[in-house]
Amino acid sequence: MEKIDLYLNKINDCTITPSDIDLVIKMLKEDTKKGRIKATKEDIQWFEIYKFGLEEMELEKSGESKMQVGDWRQNLNYSKARFFVDEMDELGLIENVSWHTQGVVIFDIKNTGVYRIHLFKKIKNHLCQLYGL
Repeated sequence: MEKIDLYLNKINDCTITPSDIDLVIKMLKEDTKKGRIKATKEDIQWFEIYKFGLEEMELEKSGESKMQVGDWRQNLNYSKARFFVDEMDELGLIENVSWHTQGVVIFDIKNTGVYRIHLFKKIKNHLCQLYGL
């Protein structure tokens, strides 16, 4: 359980990064193999969505161009990505959402701090659910 505590602390400290999510996914797969938790393929897909959300936040802060679906569609479940973006839009966390035929999703994050808190809470709640915390 030490690994999970490391990531929960990073979430609490607002320091978790997309590369940390890669390590979380690896941990989930290992702990599932060992029978410690029951992480499904769907759980793994959600963590890939969370990684996408963190990457979008980093892009917003850096001012770089937005990510294209073609860059991530092989890794992400499109319906989950759509749900994630729609939910963030409905909550007023993002604006100017535009889905293009070339598979590009573009949106602006209204308030990076509020977006980050919401996203971190989603990640933390999902981890706590999986680990029974």
